[in-house]
Amino acid sequence: MAGLAPLPVVARRPEDTGPYVERLRAFVEEWGLEWVDAPGEEPDRFTLALDNGRIGLIPPRDRSDLGSHPLVIDFAADPRFARPLARKDALARATGWKAGYRPLVIDLTTGLGRDSWALASGGCEVTAVERHPVVWLLLTDALDRAAADPALAAIAARIHAVFGDVLGDSSPALASDEATVWYLDPMFPERKKSALVKNPMRIFHQLVGEDPDAASLFAWARRQAGGRWVVKRPPGAPTIDSTTPSIDYRSGRLRFDVYLK
Repeated sequence: MAGLAPLPVVARRPEDTGPYVERLRAFVEEWGLEWVDAPGEEPDRFTLALDNGRIGLIPPRDRSDLGSHPLVIDFAADPRFARPLARKDALARATGWKAGYRPLVIDLTTGLGRDSWALASGGCEVTAVERHPVVWLLLTDALDRAAADPALAAIAARIHAVFGDVLGDSSPALASDEATVWYLDPMFPERKKSALVKNPMRIFHQLVGEDPDAASLFAWARRQAGGRWVVKRPPGAPTIDSTTPSIDYRSGRLRFDVYLK
């Protein structure tokens, strides 16, 4: 994955002040983005903008298929985060939960943070790795807001966000041991029928693209200290490489392939 995104990204100049404004300003400066002053000024680009105290990503105005609402990560407002992950859930079983035991999980493809949050909600310590700068900005903005919410602070504290590409020249240091669970959720190919994919995920697909190096990422993870490697896949998709999973767990439209040491 090279560069910021398949489409150029700009930022809408904020009018007020505050910690979220400073975060956005610092990001624009660090990544050399262009400021725009009015909505719709850049109809062919994604636009970072403040949305009710949150940083969001607005899709290009000429992409009606992506909708008009910004992509925002919000662990408090999204009802999908309300229920803690339970031991009977496929993700919990795949990552090896036991009574009174929750493993350290390293999520190498954190993205919008849904699986990292689910694992942390059930008690796991999670190292959440993200390599796309814009997604990293949205994710850390959401985690900081969650950390300031008394109802969510304990979950947010169990997620340790790390920026970087382990396959890149400056790989982040990730501590693991023989019990660590490595988790991968490579980008699924986008479904042909747009009605099957909600607009936030369509925006995410367009921003990030696919993960052509998913097999290389998995091979890298298998060389690290650990006890279990979990790959999230669609039910009918092939395995991530030619090796056969030790076991798989299925739930609806998802399959979790588990590789044991």
